[in-house]
Amino acid sequence: MAQAEPFDLTQPETPRARAVLARRLADIVGLPSSRITPRERWIVADLLHDLLRASETPLRKRVAQRLAGLSEAPHRLLRMLATDSFEVAAPILEDCAALTDFDMLEIVQSGSMQHRMAVARREGISETVAAALAAYGEVPVVERVLKNKTARLATPSVDHLVSAAAEELAYARLLIRRDELRPSQAFRLFWGCPHAERLQILERFAVDRTILIDASEDIFPMAREEGWSDPMVRRILRYIDRRQRNREAIALSPFESLESAVEALRVSGPREDVVREIATLAGIDIGLLRHMISDLGGEALAILCKSTGLKWESFRSFWRGLQRDETSSQVEEARHVYDMLSVEKAQTVLRYWNLSVEDDKR
Repeated sequence: MAQAEPFDLTQPETPRARAVLARRLADIVGLPSSRITPRERWIVADLLHDLLRASETPLRKRVAQRLAGLSEAPHRLLRMLATDSFEVAAPILEDCAALTDFDMLEIVQSGSMQHRMAVARREGISETVAAALAAYGEVPVVERVLKNKTARLATPSVDHLVSAAAEELAYARLLIRRDELRPSQAFRLFWGCPHAERLQILERFAVDRTILIDASEDIFPMAREEGWSDPMVRRILRYIDRRQRNREAIALSPFESLESAVEALRVSGPREDVVREIATLAGIDIGLLRHMISDLGGEALAILCKSTGLKWESFRSFWRGLQRDETSSQVEEARHVYDMLSVEKAQTVLRYWNLSVEDDKR
């Protein structure tokens, strides 16, 4: 049996016989499997369970302290103690390795926020338990889960927290550091973050596509010969392609180039026809461009300019057309993003965004 807290028999609230009986029953429950059969352990645990239900808090707390260090204990007894008042439950929640996911789910559902916070601090909490904790939406508990490096997060949990991060910036800052965060989730997270966190996302997830380009170079002519008839191949090759601009659209455009369209926006402002034409020539969805224009930061427009080969002056044209302050910190931050990203890395970000918008329309 593992080391347990000394059992104090001097508490005035509990008669001596009851305290001694509780200690003896707890000792038997904690015996190793070599000395007690499962059936014997269950019977003793049931007796201790009934005794504790009719006992005062100090006795329940002392039994919880005694059982917390055990690796073998009946779960019905553990769950009763772990869902008791936090004063009683704390030792079980903090130290007991015998709790199963089922036990912890019941604790999460029936306990207080203190109980959930203690569960969130445990080593190695599973994806299932982490999801249950996140579902309550208690900010301190969610933050504790995200800070717990041994906790495991399932993709749906990360999706849920990425959405919640729009209202809780602390989630975004912690999610960026999690290994479970995927590029598609990070680039969704980007929109609700200030500049510092946006830079972290770009530094971590804006990668080039050299391996993909080299591996698929011979597939492009195959797809052309097939008339681009396979929609999934067309979708993926659009992501891989070196080119960002829609070169076929220029022949049908009222503008000579993407640069000319951006210059028209500078002069006339974000008129619907001009915005639509810029989106077409840039090879992106009109909804994405509207999102970029409505974003108060300049990083997204800087990414658009870099990925389409537009010079920095075109960013300034965008900014002037939107009637924004050219001396603001957002311009400096956008310039930093424009300079730090290669064309290939900027295209990676832009294409993830574009695919996300297209998926949302389905």
